[in-house]
Amino acid sequence: MWGWKSAERLIEPSLPFTQAKEMLTAQGFRLHASNPHHAIFKSAGTENPWTTLAPNGADMPIELALAEAHGGLYLYLRYETFILFDTGDLNRFADEVAASLLPGRD
Repeated sequence: MWGWKSAERLIEPSLPFTQAKEMLTAQGFRLHASNPHHAIFKSAGTENPWTTLAPNGADMPIELALAEAHGGLYLYLRYETFILFDTGDLNRFADEVAASLLPGRD
């Protein structure tokens, strides 16, 4: 759908799924739904796109889906609100989140 910006990452190799869920919770994401191989997290954000002219993407309401993939994890991020303009913030934030789920990073 136009305006609903998303970013996807395949993280190989990655932390185990349960450890990745704990890492995302520690980063401020709230677990919304979960099953053994898939989880959905939400982050409320601190900026309102309707009142802020150029909000920072990482500070917007975000939905994050995490799933086990063949060799690692699949990460899907999207703004949980309509965004007219994105300056690459969501992609940068997706890169940061993906990097935090690599093995050997604390």
